[in-house]
Amino acid sequence: MLKRIIAAACLLAVSLPTLSANLANGQELNKSCALCHGAHGQGASGKLSPRIAGLPKEYIIKAMKDYVEGHRVYPLMVRTAQLEKFTERDFDDVAAYLSSLDLSSDGRFNIQSSFGDVDEGKDIYRSDCKNCHNSDGYGKPSKEAPPLAGQHPEYLYTTMRNFAEQQRVHANDKEDDTFSDYKDQDFINLAAYLATLDDNRVIKGYAFQAPTYAPSLAEFGSRKLNESIQITDIKQTVVRMALDAGVTTEKAEEAMLAKAEEIGLKKVAQQKVSQFLARQDVTMPHLSIFQFCNPLDARLMVMADPVFSSYMPCRISMVEDADGKLWLMMLNLDMLINSKLLPNEVVETAIRVNQQMLDVMAAGAAGKSSS
Repeated sequence: MLKRIIAAACLLAVSLPTLSANLANGQELNKSCALCHGAHGQGASGKLSPRIAGLPKEYIIKAMKDYVEGHRVYPLMVRTAQLEKFTERDFDDVAAYLSSLDLSSDGRFNIQSSFGDVDEGKDIYRSDCKNCHNSDGYGKPSKEAPPLAGQHPEYLYTTMRNFAEQQRVHANDKEDDTFSDYKDQDFINLAAYLATLDDNRVIKGYAFQAPTYAPSLAEFGSRKLNESIQITDIKQTVVRMALDAGVTTEKAEEAMLAKAEEIGLKKVAQQKVSQFLARQDVTMPHLSIFQFCNPLDARLMVMADPVFSSYMPCRISMVEDADGKLWLMMLNLDMLINSKLLPNEVVETAIRVNQQMLDVMAAGAAGKSSS
């Protein structure tokens, strides 16, 4: 009997941190994170989308707050995820949800690197990194050192270069100069070695299934539809972003087209639907549709699977709701990001295009193409 009580107490102690968070709320908030990091927080190869699934909860919270407070800078992410509107509970909930997603046993999420000398990287890691990030690469919370194993090598390479150039500093040692003498090949070799550290966690035949959390009746519908950015689930996810106060349809259009040109998205079509109908004495709320495309990106996706041509070109609509509020809306490319069958290059392209379209939307909502 005593053994059962002790076992139950141990189980309770292990479960309390997760149970104290509202994982249904965290799951809901993660829909905004998924725009760039994928539905499971898996990220993608390349420097744009790190893996955030399975990171320590406190590390995720600190990272989000660093962006809000300007210690790390990425205005698009702060706006799209609405981090500046998060309550302390929201930070806790989404971090707990993402931290609970362990992808390491599923071979489909196993990190790979095709560059660098693994043995050279191993020597560097054992000399300079393991004391803080642990011998297995999964971090030491006591030293505020996050896991490096299981992270995309291109992102690690870029991050280490940022530390070397003092664009980022270690939280527990702002004067740390570990990377000051590194050559470019050292970063590549180190990232290559780190990509091998999650290999021994893979279980053959195991397939990750994301948990599903239903909100309580008290919470259902508590998030209002007048927030500046919303995520709506249909067969494809729709992102909605409200125009800032004082931004006219003309200013929004001008800013979107300027931003698209700046980042290399070609406007291929534009339909001013409400304006066209007005010329025929048919009234309706404002509706205009803007279509963008990068031909090389389109080529890559269609060569991966011709069915993707049905989603092209990428579209942003500007629409007025029943209350006279103006919104920008687009289809999220999560169906590309989350597919396990696509080559990494295609997944990386999908995430990059997603971020470009969000950039265009953010410019339109603000009425200016520069942040």
